[in-house]
Amino acid sequence: MRRLYILPLIFLLFIVSSCIGDLDTEPIDPNIVTTDQVYSNPDNYKGVLAKCYAALCLSGQQGPTGDPDMGNFDEGYSSFIRLAFYVQVLTTDEAIMGSQTNGLRQMATNSWDSNTAILNGYYARLYQIIGYTNEFLRQTTEDKLQQRGHTDPKFKQEVAYFRGEARFLRAYSYWVLLDTFGKVPFVTDADKLDPQFLPKQIMPNDLYAYIEKELKEIETILPASNEYGRVDKTAADFLLSRLYLNAEVYTKAPQWSKAAEYAEKVIQSHYSLSPKYLYNFLADNNTSPEIIWSLNMDGIKSKTYGGTTFYVLAQTGGTMLNYLNMGISGGWGNIRLRPEFVNRFQAVDQNFNTADPNAFTKNDTRALIFNVGHKKEIAALPGTFQDGYAFTKWRNVDKTGKAGSDAAYVDTDFPMFRLSEAYLTAAEAYFRIGNTSSSLNYINVIRNRAYTNGTGMISSSDLNLNFILDERSRELSWELIRRTDLIRFNKFTSGDYLWSWKGNTKDGKAVDSKYNIFPIPSADITANPNLTQNAGY
Repeated sequence: MRRLYILPLIFLLFIVSSCIGDLDTEPIDPNIVTTDQVYSNPDNYKGVLAKCYAALCLSGQQGPTGDPDMGNFDEGYSSFIRLAFYVQVLTTDEAIMGSQTNGLRQMATNSWDSNTAILNGYYARLYQIIGYTNEFLRQTTEDKLQQRGHTDPKFKQEVAYFRGEARFLRAYSYWVLLDTFGKVPFVTDADKLDPQFLPKQIMPNDLYAYIEKELKEIETILPASNEYGRVDKTAADFLLSRLYLNAEVYTKAPQWSKAAEYAEKVIQSHYSLSPKYLYNFLADNNTSPEIIWSLNMDGIKSKTYGGTTFYVLAQTGGTMLNYLNMGISGGWGNIRLRPEFVNRFQAVDQNFNTADPNAFTKNDTRALIFNVGHKKEIAALPGTFQDGYAFTKWRNVDKTGKAGSDAAYVDTDFPMFRLSEAYLTAAEAYFRIGNTSSSLNYINVIRNRAYTNGTGMISSSDLNLNFILDERSRELSWELIRRTDLIRFNKFTSGDYLWSWKGNTKDGKAVDSKYNIFPIPSADITANPNLTQNAGY
């Protein structure tokens, strides 16, 4: 059912303990220990690039534990997309969990500080990815290729694509840092490897300009289409549309027209919507035509307690497996839905239908809610798994119900970018510049897919910014964008919108506006005199 994606192997690359993976090819010699040896063989370049991708979803050299690639942090927690869930989803109205390990209670109640372990791990993981990509770029310059005798034009073109992909992964990492930490240390491949090097801090406006420039250059370098799991030109356009959509937050200068322009490029690309929403979150979602960029998982070849294994197992518990096939042997019984998210759907859609576990007959097929034996309200923390409805969006089964390759680790790929988000980005941007007809059209494209009974269409009288924000949550739930959306709408810290346990009170309360941005980890502030802390921390 699945093809091979990543086979991690250990090697030493300068002063960084790293590993090589490969997208499709056989593993290279595990005895290779020097940079020159690695890059002397053209067959190894793709494997080094694979490690740059793998750092977003895997957590170590072997998996799931035992040989982490981040020191002083629990490997099971250290996968980027698991940490991103805690940062972008757990801090919002979409999910809650009882765990307190590594500062999870602080994240769930909007009360973190500069020593919160989850934030420190997130920050470190992003800089690890930046470090991998910087070193790859240092080792793949025209001069380096020439020195190593790599003169074949076809290989040089392939390396040019690889370099574009590495630059994209670095730009994506810096976009995440801009979005979450604001002013951050800045280092590129132009900086020499030196243990004494202390990066300067870049201000948000300058980092925004750098990301914009990089993505526009990458757009002209990347291929129009690429191997599944690797980025192409459309991925660069997609990230530019996200950058422009949030420009007012980052720079105080809105760029709604540019957000619409680049979202349109994505919409007009070769991607198309999957016929069913759920198909984007199953073990064979590699067949979905709308996933622009995915992090590819394999239950046998890439075992991890992060990745989509976390998403499937953490949302599953209690009696859920008695009612629907999740493709796993058991669950962790941890993450539940906050009632505010549940209430975005019609009352009838909030109930789990045992005769329709896939929600295909619901009005809104995105209401993948399990409430058998559960209470909607979360009266106290930590509570039990039954305090709050559960989610069934992520599964380790394919469209036919066949389970993935392993009952403990998940095959489902994580969709980093989906076409439907581009429709919603364009819809919001158009609405904000007064083009209501285009906004309405794109909202209804998304709702028509969700409402297979044909009742999803709305009229212009229903359309407003609050509706657009709610529609983004219904469509993009748990896809690592909710915090960013709430901040753009000025609802993350303010009292204009409250949710359960916001500010550590049951009914929610406004919190200090400093929480719109996260603190630079105190250890980095102490170690680097070039850095100043974000206001309020």
